Amino acid sequence: MKTSVFDFVIIYDNKIIEVKTWLVMRNPYNCAVCGKIVDPRFLHPAYHKTCGSLECQATHNKRAMKKCDQLRQQKHIQELMERGVEMVTCEICKQSFQILNYHHLKIHGLTLNEYKKLYPNSPTINNQSKETRGKGSIAQSSYLSYQGKQPDSKLCEFLAGCLLGDGNLEKRSNKLNARYNEGGANQQYLQWKYEFLSQYFCCSFNERLAKPHVKTGKRYLNWWIRTKVHPFLTNLYGQWYQDRKIVPESFIAQYLTEFALVVWFYDDGCCSNGIMFYTMSFSLTEVEFLMDLLGSRFDLGGSILKNKNQQFYIRLDAKSRDKFRQIVGQFPINGMEYKLNF
Repeated sequence: MKTSVFDFVIIYDNKIIEVKTWLVMRNPYNCAVCGKIVDPRFLHPAYHKTCGSLECQATHNKRAMKKCDQLRQQKHIQELMERGVEMVTCEICKQSFQILNYHHLKIHGLTLNEYKKLYPNSPTINNQSKETRGKGSIAQSSYLSYQGKQPDSKLCEFLAGCLLGDGNLEKRSNKLNARYNEGGANQQYLQWKYEFLSQYFCCSFNERLAKPHVKTGKRYLNWWIRTKVHPFLTNLYGQWYQDRKIVPESFIAQYLTEFALVVWFYDDGCCSNGIMFYTMSFSLTEVEFLMDLLGSRFDLGGSILKNKNQQFYIRLDAKSRDKFRQIVGQFPINGMEYKLNF
């Protein structure tokens, strides 16, 4: 390829302040972006790889900056590896990273979730970055500055009843800790729960649309409680959840008191055709454990029944009605009077 050398003189205030030498190609070439054939004799030397259009030059500059960033990142990774810092490796191109993120995986046409499904045993973040993120999450956690009570046995009793009933713990994959959340139509009852939880955690209580109803497809306005994330709830999450919500026997054996029993009944109990506890989300073994505990601890008898979907629930017998009425009568809660007509 033939080239020519030109000196470009920069003049300011009638003075020569800089002389730049440019190596200019004399043979035609293809624009690196659009592929158009370009005659370099009629083009400014700064556009020696493009056709000179603003669009092509902007695209070319973006590519060049991206390449510089990649080279700088590779140099940084190499320095860290020489210092003994552990890295994670992309299983597709075998490049090393501190964090394997979306921007790199986009080159392979994958999202981060798709990559994790393809390579479930391959880490996407090294230990150093994980520790740094963890410290940052802790520093930003609102529970550190919340002026509430420390978790105690009364809270554990409350949560035992809630989690056997309508309450849930959730832990997102991008969060260090778990939170409590619950929704329903009974504003007065949920207001009581919100006020109880507010003694311990920073939480919100709002009205919003629920998901479409399974049968009708309609969306209804419900009231929702949601706490901020907290390490105490993370510990409970580990006890209550595996692939699904379970009954942690040691926790329930310790904290299923009369107060917890009443909360459980207000959540998932019914008295339209006898006193029943709807335990349909639990296994037969778990329901048998709960039934045995009701008998040994509260002297409540009953039986385990099965619905048409082969799910198990508890029904107390007639002899236990007066005993149960005495227990529930100790904890009156606004909004739950309709459950006491037995």
